[in-house]
Amino acid sequence: MARRVVSIVAAVALASVATGAWAHHSAAQYDFGQTVKIQGVVKELRIANPHTALFLEVKDAKGARVVEFEAHSRNNVYRRGWRPEMVHPGDTIDIEIAPLREGGDGGYVKNFILKDGTQF
Repeated sequence: MARRVVSIVAAVALASVATGAWAHHSAAQYDFGQTVKIQGVVKELRIANPHTALFLEVKDAKGARVVEFEAHSRNNVYRRGWRPEMVHPGDTIDIEIAPLREGGDGGYVKNFILKDGTQF
């Protein structure tokens, strides 16, 4: 009986971990039916796998703040034209995002637009 209880507890624990890992890769929190254009100053850009992280200083009606945006993986942005020397902290860029469904700061970057018009 004790063995069976331990097996059930272990199975439930394993299922919980697997569900959490799967949920991390969901994009359900973003509204891909909308596109919002945002301009800001790059504070940090981490192009990596599984996701890119962009920290952009944004100034709007809410005030100035640093907002984190998620984007495609390193492989995907490279295929779209990104190269390491293209974006640096301090650069002003535009991005087009799928906003968060709940309306908060952040979103999923659909497109990076540099000052010279280069997009990736």
